[in-house]
Amino acid sequence: MKKFFAIVIAMAIITQMDISEYWTVNPVTSTPFFPSVMSRDRFLLLLAFLHLNDNDKYIPREVEDHEPLFKLGPLYHRILTKFRSVYKPNQALAIDESMVAWRGNLSFRVYSPDKPVKYGLKAYVLCDSENAYCLRFKLYTGKKSVQPSENGATYDLIMDLMRNYFEKGHILYCDNYYSSPRLFMDLWVLWTGATGTVRSYRKGIPDKLKKAQLSNRVDTATMSYGPLSCLKYLDAKAVYLISTTDTSVNVETRRPDFMRNHEAKVRPSMVHVYDQKMGAVDRSNQMVENYKLGIKTMKWWKKLFFHIINIAIVNSYILYKENCSFNNAMVQRHFRRKLVEQLIQSSGGSISTPLGRPAPRVLERLTGRHFLDKLMEGEKPLHRQCIVCGPAEREMLPPLRPGEKRKRRCGHMTSYKCRQCNVLLCISPCFEIYHTKQEFLLAYKRSRLSSNSSTEE
Repeated sequence: MKKFFAIVIAMAIITQMDISEYWTVNPVTSTPFFPSVMSRDRFLLLLAFLHLNDNDKYIPREVEDHEPLFKLGPLYHRILTKFRSVYKPNQALAIDESMVAWRGNLSFRVYSPDKPVKYGLKAYVLCDSENAYCLRFKLYTGKKSVQPSENGATYDLIMDLMRNYFEKGHILYCDNYYSSPRLFMDLWVLWTGATGTVRSYRKGIPDKLKKAQLSNRVDTATMSYGPLSCLKYLDAKAVYLISTTDTSVNVETRRPDFMRNHEAKVRPSMVHVYDQKMGAVDRSNQMVENYKLGIKTMKWWKKLFFHIINIAIVNSYILYKENCSFNNAMVQRHFRRKLVEQLIQSSGGSISTPLGRPAPRVLERLTGRHFLDKLMEGEKPLHRQCIVCGPAEREMLPPLRPGEKRKRRCGHMTSYKCRQCNVLLCISPCFEIYHTKQEFLLAYKRSRLSSNSSTEE
């Protein structure tokens, strides 16, 4: 299984059009690494029979005790638990949505027109704002039968994602889908700050702030209640923000303002800090999508499981960078390559040892010394189809009519082979053509056509 997952990770580094192309022997697109680790048929069998839970214990969706994520099994929950247990995050945390592409039939598949991935599985992700480390990953599985609290479903969601990070001095950044004055005040009671955009119709936003007139761009209006500050900021349109940690004091940013002679932009501190800290989930998604696995599957849980494995690799890469100097840190591509090597070595294998069908040795076929040998089974000679005239004769036959079947075998049967190349060949002319012509099938067809034309003359 270590070799299997090593191949899965390597497939995200080296992109091919189809899974079978990773095991092709064509010298133009061949990748010798994959057949050296595992044969194609064995990999496809492992992929087909990969399961994460016992299907005999599955409870149908119509039954009350149905578990939507049953197919993912305990391994899925164990990986997500490791995300938060092996890493202590920085002060700033960010919550946002993430999408896993899926267009198949599924009860909790969603449509998000504002996301780059329109159709798929939606997840709520909590990340470290400094390095985009994924701490929590909660998949949306549809409306629950349990009624939410009086504060609403999004309030309960935030409290659940932040469950292990209360009373530690963290600051949460979230967008207007989650933000509300009630949520931020309750987080403040739990020694957790918060900053985020908010919708103007949320309960607790003062009417006076809504009616404030802002004439010029970057104008602001502010109101506060205890630790909670409410800001109305005019950018392309009016934007509302609330915070229990930041203020509306203007600060200079590093971005030039092209409307004001390229001077440094001046923005409220609340807006500036929010823009800096809020993009952690998007950065995590970008690092995952850069090495997205292209295996096509009809099972949604396999798609999601490989996505979680990808997130785990990104998290391990972030931990690696946190524990080494910046100048000596390798890029993610080299990190994944090193991970593949160590997985194969820990399984007892060797990358340099070929285990599958080797790539064709074109130069040795055309330049080496070659000798005929008899193909024998005991004392009885075996007869097999020649690899030159067989495929060539098949290509030269006229196309079949509808319902017609091929009545005879194409090419010649031979009991001789090349001892060095280990391929079956007729003595004449196939042996000579195979060892002297780069495109031996084309050369055979040309010689056959020229001999037919001379016979007719």
